Amino acid sequence: DLAYVERGGALVTPRVLVALRARRRQNHAKIAELEIESRLRTRLEVLAVFLDEWREENGAPTVVVREAAFALLYFHAGFDRIPDSIPEIGLLDDALIVQTVLERHAAALRAHWLRHGRAWLAEL
Repeated sequence: DLAYVERGGALVTPRVLVALRARRRQNHAKIAELEIESRLRTRLEVLAVFLDEWREENGAPTVVVREAAFALLYFHAGFDRIPDSIPEIGLLDDALIVQTVLERHAAALRAHWLRHGRAWLAEL
């Protein structure tokens, strides 16, 4: 839901971004727990790499940065609308949040990806 992502992104402060950075290893480990062929895993990896590289470039947090961070935080936190433990549908809400961020910021994410010499995945 776009409004939910916008509200969530607006809550991501520089302090939250620092905390997310501190949990980098745990974040990547949780993403790695998903099936290797999972579209959600691929999408989360794109957002995680984007945030890692943004931190290294040390730019001011933009809407795309805050909303990408919100999507990762949503995936990692236990405040899901649908608990992850429910078989078959537990990650549906996470996938919808991530998809919304990717669709909303496709141009910026794609440009970032290409600037770093990577091919953009058409299936995203």
